Amino acid sequence: MSEPKRVHLVFGLVETSPRSETGAAFGELATWIREHDALEIERRSWPTYRALAESVRAGESDIAWLPPVAYAWLAEGVTPLGCIARGNATTYSAAIVALEESNLRVPADLVGARAGWVDPWSAAGYVVPRIELARAGIDPAATFASEKFYGSHREALLALSRGECDVAGTFARSAEAGAEVTEGAWSELEGVHVRVVATWGSIPSDVLAVRRNLPPADYERVLAALKHACGDPVARPLVRAVFGGDDLHEGIDPGHDVLRQAFESATAKGLFD
Repeated sequence: MSEPKRVHLVFGLVETSPRSETGAAFGELATWIREHDALEIERRSWPTYRALAESVRAGESDIAWLPPVAYAWLAEGVTPLGCIARGNATTYSAAIVALEESNLRVPADLVGARAGWVDPWSAAGYVVPRIELARAGIDPAATFASEKFYGSHREALLALSRGECDVAGTFARSAEAGAEVTEGAWSELEGVHVRVVATWGSIPSDVLAVRRNLPPADYERVLAALKHACGDPVARPLVRAVFGGDDLHEGIDPGHDVLRQAFESATAKGLFD
């Protein structure tokens, strides 16, 4: 029997950290997939969420790891594969956090604070907090003394730890739905201790998707390779190191439609001008 034809595809994602661990893990995962599924995956990083989405629309990325707002913007421009779940959870929360020793404790304390955000298209690190503050009658534009984007959850939290901002927007997780937040992006940073000022949920997980005009056979090839990796004892830890989870949930959470509608409505009202 002849070996399957090797396929080469570009995997686009946002460069969220200068650390090499994720890049090294991606390289090892790509090697495993090449050897076991005859699929060549080339990693290509993009500086912003919007740049990643535009790369998919332009055909520069064949596969992409899309944050919820980027997925909402692309709409029918992609075909979803599913999401990588962490601890069987396919949603997470948005949070505004301050340093543990800060006197900022509730949303009403945010007047005059300097805000550190992730990206204009980060659901947890900007979009959802801004929507929810406005919904609670707190106008973000009139509340914060300054607002700055840092490009990733890690960098926003490091800026907070350096005193460059008073609060940061980021993601958070609970042990179970409705329970108190127990961890977040800060959990991965040594020496960064925060207090949660406000939290909102639930946000649907990032989406693994392919460009809409990718041949159906290649779509099936990618899906099979990811399922294979998630079920293999050697590859599974690599999937976890890259994506933060190791269970592939096919299909899309209905929360994506809710988020898309909320984002479009808030944009129309000028909340993100």
